[in-house]
Amino acid sequence: MTSATAALAHDISDGAHHVRLSGVLTMDSVSDLCTRLKPLNGGGVLVLDATAVTRADSSALALMTSLMRQAHERDMRVDLKPLPQAFSAIIELYGLHNILSAREA
Repeated sequence: MTSATAALAHDISDGAHHVRLSGVLTMDSVSDLCTRLKPLNGGGVLVLDATAVTRADSSALALMTSLMRQAHERDMRVDLKPLPQAFSAIIELYGLHNILSAREA
């Protein structure tokens, strides 16, 4: 896979970071996405939307948990949209239901 199989949209408006991930998020594409992410600034909210991801591996989970950790470190609220089926097996394997269940904090 190449980075062309994954897409990232990161918009900042009204104190909220809207990060939308889509396509195939694997080791081959996630590193490129990381370089394209804007820094999270303190306060506000991180809206993390991966509803359009079609395939994911542990690299995708690492990206998402890293973003969530950064947001918490900067006192940002996290709004995690429901994850698609592409994440089910990997979330089950790593036991991340509590961390990656859809919620608005």
